[in-house]
Amino acid sequence: MIDLTRRARQVIHADVGVEDMCREFDEILRHHVPYAVAAWSTHDPATGLSTACMLTGIDEDPERESAIFRHEFDPDEPSTYFDLIRDGRTIAILAEETDGDLSRAARWRNVFSNFGVTDELRAILWAQGQAWGSVSLYRLGERFSSDEGATVEALAPVVAEGIRLGLLRAAATRPEAVDDPPGIIEVAHDGSVVALTQPGEHWLDVGGHHLVSAARAAASAVQVRQDWAGATSRLVAADGRVLVLHASSTTGDGNGVAVIVEAARPAQVGALLVDAYGLTARQRDVLGLLLLGRSMTQVARALEISEHTANDHRKAIYQRVGVSSRSELAALLQAEHYHPQARGGAVPSPYGFFLRD
Repeated sequence: MIDLTRRARQVIHADVGVEDMCREFDEILRHHVPYAVAAWSTHDPATGLSTACMLTGIDEDPERESAIFRHEFDPDEPSTYFDLIRDGRTIAILAEETDGDLSRAARWRNVFSNFGVTDELRAILWAQGQAWGSVSLYRLGERFSSDEGATVEALAPVVAEGIRLGLLRAAATRPEAVDDPPGIIEVAHDGSVVALTQPGEHWLDVGGHHLVSAARAAASAVQVRQDWAGATSRLVAADGRVLVLHASSTTGDGNGVAVIVEAARPAQVGALLVDAYGLTARQRDVLGLLLLGRSMTQVARALEISEHTANDHRKAIYQRVGVSSRSELAALLQAEHYHPQARGGAVPSPYGFFLRD
């Protein structure tokens, strides 16, 4: 188990994209938990909806993928991504969820049984309380054991951290695609700090010597503990903004450390969704919490409004979008907005929805 997570953390330090990172995670995991097919997905941390999917062991098939998506939003379907994220769960083994009768799952009856699938193990990839992705493993033969589920659960936080860092790196290299974009600075082995991007220069100006000191501390942690996925810290800048630092070694010799600097912000529902349905900023906030499965009491508490007001916003959202339930809302947004952009190659954003073109 220790070797498994150590090897996964080494992958995170490599300066590769999310898809290549997931392929390497796949190679590592297969040696510990054998499976025939895997689906590695990124999810919008603001809504939990899927933004990209990479398959191993089988060719892509848009028709099959669309059929699977439809079942994900069926309220009677067991252990959907929607359910797992809502309940804060990490692991679900289909044979256990259905008491050994896989036919109770529509996705098995209508899709997986045609390929001889005998079990599914899916995991939500949580990092810092947000769902950054998922992985679904499919077996042709025996079923997954609880011990194998525990192995995947131990690896999941490392993979989630890798996906989160990969999305941040993508956003940092495309500053035009993000409002108030993250920047990249580098801390050399001798402690010198230099901005690698223009937003990095901006954040160094904002954070001053406090940011330099925090970056050096985070870099030292990564240099000493190279088995770590990275190091994260926060500081309050002179203008009152909270800055978040994400340090990871991206050089071959392990001496230089890249630090991504960003303004602290909650993930938000993409502005395109707000424009598409004419939602207000407050309705956008409610929409994101609804999709994450929060109760109306939790929505009200999070937004510091009354539960009556939260329910009024929910009703207005349903009316504008033309749905009558959360599952219908999630299915519609996935089908009309997320799925087409994902199929078109749009780059997922670490702040909700996709990076702007």
